[in-house]
Amino acid sequence: MKHRPLQFSRRDFIRLAGLSILGLGMDSVLAACSRPSPQAAIIPPSPTTTPQPSLTATQVPATPTTTPQPSPTIDGVSLTATAAEAALSPRDRLRLSLIEKYGSATRALPLEFHGDLYWFFDGAYSMDTTTFTWLMSWFQQNDVWAVSADELLGFLDGTLQLPARSVILTTDSGSSSVESLQRMIPILQDTGMHFISFIWTMQMLPEETAGCPNNLCWDTFNLARESGVYSFGTHTEYHLPLAEKDESFGMQDVAQSIEEIETNLGISPQLLSWPLESCPRWGENLIDLGIRAAFGGRSRSLDQCSVYAQDPLPYCLPRLFPPNRQDRLSARPDGMTIEDLAANYMDGFER
Repeated sequence: MKHRPLQFSRRDFIRLAGLSILGLGMDSVLAACSRPSPQAAIIPPSPTTTPQPSLTATQVPATPTTTPQPSPTIDGVSLTATAAEAALSPRDRLRLSLIEKYGSATRALPLEFHGDLYWFFDGAYSMDTTTFTWLMSWFQQNDVWAVSADELLGFLDGTLQLPARSVILTTDSGSSSVESLQRMIPILQDTGMHFISFIWTMQMLPEETAGCPNNLCWDTFNLARESGVYSFGTHTEYHLPLAEKDESFGMQDVAQSIEEIETNLGISPQLLSWPLESCPRWGENLIDLGIRAAFGGRSRSLDQCSVYAQDPLPYCLPRLFPPNRQDRLSARPDGMTIEDLAANYMDGFER
């Protein structure tokens, strides 16, 4: 569709032009109240320039002060890392070196001795000095770590690591152990082994037995303590099967033994071996006397008779028998060689 062009008369054109001019004038007035006129740009006054400071050489900030960290301490004395390592005892350094070599233990082989010379069960459980020396040498040659009382407690509560190849050498001792304790000292010193001696405290004083003249028995145990190759626990005063006794009697029995050890040896035992391997149900109450763990015998399935890290049975820990003097085989487990015992009850000898 085509649009026709608009047609204006001269008069119409003049009238429209006048209206347009009038409209422009009104728009200009309104626009002045709302926004700048597009016809003339407003040039703002030049801003006052704020003087800038002269450039100077950039200063390197001071190195931040590092807050000093406390150094390792031993008995409150500050140590550097090197000094802390140097402050470790030779025994601790050796233990850590064996952990580095073989790894950490999850279990340890617990063995029950009665000194270095005994004969039970027709020789199935027996020992002589030759077999004893051979066995300690075997442990030394195979980098086996013999655990002390304090180390065992740390292993049981999870605060100390043992080398993978670890053995717990225990012996039940008393007034009849005077000679064997002394014989064992040089062998243990030469081989680097360590025993935990559980003391049956009855008849250890001169007034109790003719076997301990001039305080010979306690003097011998003090000599053993000073040698550094023994740590100690209690084997009670009366040596009775305490699983068959009531708690009151048993606690008094153990308390009397602890008191005698403290008086005569100057230490407070924290370990016990139950006489006749008789673990009572109330054994865990020994914690009230400061006893933190105790040994029985075959206290669980034979294939699980290691002592484990954080062992679930701390008051009736198992013990096995070492190879005997007859054929150098164990009677618990029956027929095992020392190699068998190592492979089955400690780490680091897996076959």
